Amino acid sequence: MSVSSALPYFSNDSIEAISTDMAQMLKSGQLTDGPFSKKFETRFAAYMGAKYAVGVSSGSASLDVALRYYGVQNKEVIVPTNTFVSTPNSVVLAGGKPVFADMNPETLCIDVEDVRRKVTPKTVGVIVVHIAGLICPQIRELREFCNENDLFLLEDSAHAHGATLEGQKAGTFGDVGCFSFYPTKVMTSCEGGMLLTNEQKVAEAAQCIRSCGQNTDRQMVMLGDNWRLSEPAAIIGLHQLEHLEEFLLKRNQIANWYKKALQDIKEITLFETPANMRHSYYKYPLKLSETIDRQKAATALKEKFGIETGHIYYPPCHLHPYYMETYGTRMGDMPSAEQVLQQVMCLPMHYQLTKQTIQHISQALSDTIRTAVTKG
Repeated sequence: MSVSSALPYFSNDSIEAISTDMAQMLKSGQLTDGPFSKKFETRFAAYMGAKYAVGVSSGSASLDVALRYYGVQNKEVIVPTNTFVSTPNSVVLAGGKPVFADMNPETLCIDVEDVRRKVTPKTVGVIVVHIAGLICPQIRELREFCNENDLFLLEDSAHAHGATLEGQKAGTFGDVGCFSFYPTKVMTSCEGGMLLTNEQKVAEAAQCIRSCGQNTDRQMVMLGDNWRLSEPAAIIGLHQLEHLEEFLLKRNQIANWYKKALQDIKEITLFETPANMRHSYYKYPLKLSETIDRQKAATALKEKFGIETGHIYYPPCHLHPYYMETYGTRMGDMPSAEQVLQQVMCLPMHYQLTKQTIQHISQALSDTIRTAVTKG
C-alpha cells in the first residue's frame, strides 16, 4: 500500500462543475481579472467573516503585497523561525530585515515572550504563522501587544483555511491575513493566494500593488508587480471553497482516528488542540521520543511500507545557509525550535484517507520506531 502525505481532492461532481466554468471562461476570452476572480474574492471574504479579499498569484505573493503596503524598507519585521522560508523571504524581498523569534514547544507556533524580547526601535511589524492549521493560541495576546507598540500584525494563514478560535476564523485577528492555495493545502486553486483585511485602504492598495502598481485607470501610482490571480485558478478555488467545510470535517475525523490509534505508543507525544479551537489539520504533527531518529523512521516508513511523511519545519529558517551567511544566525539562537523540530514528524493527512489506512499507518509507525530507528 502506497500512502501519499498530501493529495488534493475533487469529487466527480466538482470536476464536472469546474469543467463547465472553464469552458465558459475560455469562450469569453477573459483569462484574468474576470468575473470568477471577483466572485471568489467576495465569497472567500464572506466565508472568513472579513470585509475584503484580494486574490493573488500565490501565498508568497500575498505576503509580498502586504509587506509592500506597509513599507518595511530598512526596517525590522519579527517572524517565527518555524515556518516555510517564503515567510522571511518576503520580508527580505520587500527591503526589510527578518528578525527570527523562537517557538512555543507545546504549540509549534511563535513564542510571544520571545517576540517581546526581539522588538527594537526599528521594528515595524510581526508575522504570526498558524502552524499545521492550529491558530496560534496566543494570537489575542500578540494582537494586543502589537496594538500597544504600533506594530502591524500579519497572519500567515497558509495552513489554516477555516480554522477557528471561539468561532472567529484564522486570518481575521491581525491587520492582514495571507492565504495559500498550493496543491497540498486544505483547499487549492493549483497555484494562488488571497489577502484578507477589514481595512478598505489596505484592500485598495493591494489591488493596485498586485497589478504592477496601476490603479483602476491604468495609471501607475506606486511600485508593484504582476501578482494577479488567474481566472482558471479562481474557478478551481471557488469550487474548493464550496467544499471547505466538508474537507475540514473529514480532516478532523482523520485526526481523531490518529489520536485513538496512536495514544498508547509511549515513544510519541501528540499535540493537543484547545477546546475553544477548530484545527484545520493541514498536517498531522507528532513528536517522537528523543531516542528516535526521525529521518531513519521516515526512510523506513517510505521504503518498507510506502508511507510518505513530512515535517514542519526542519531546519528552522535561521539555520538555512542563506540566513546564516547573510544575517549571522547560528545554532543555539532558537533553542526550542532547534531541539523540538528535529523530532517532529507529520503523518499523511488528506481527504482520501480511510480509517483502515490510518490503522495501517499507525501500526507501521509503531513497528518502525520499536525496531531499527534508535539514535546512535
